[in-house]
Amino acid sequence: MTTMQQTRPAWYTKEDDTAWERVKAAFRRDWTQTKHDFGGNEPNLNQKMGDTVSQATGSKPIPAGNTPTCHCDSKSADYDATSEPAYKYGYLAYRHFGKECDWCDNTEARLQRDFDDDEKWERNRLAVRRGWDYAQSHRD
Repeated sequence: MTTMQQTRPAWYTKEDDTAWERVKAAFRRDWTQTKHDFGGNEPNLNQKMGDTVSQATGSKPIPAGNTPTCHCDSKSADYDATSEPAYKYGYLAYRHFGKECDWCDNTEARLQRDFDDDEKWERNRLAVRRGWDYAQSHRD
């Protein structure tokens, strides 16, 4: 399995790591709840959409001890290893640039310049955009 190199452009700050870890933990809880809701053998975390949004934005704490151990299938494990850095990059890029610009050709070109290389950009461009769009739809 190949993983994407962690990209840390000049605008990246330590606060970005904290923000991303919070979003990731909220998403994991939400995904566990979704699997439970569809009849999977996952615990019922009583996680509602509003909980996920509040936890991801930091306005509500993530309950201690309720982040379950990952029982991922291989496809989910591949997602974590290969796509997470691209989603994170897009999410954090919006936090830095979203208030000054929308996603457009200039924004994409700017983000591509800070990305590892053109081949990796082409493989991950859509995930970067989804991260950007998620941050935009859940801005404070």
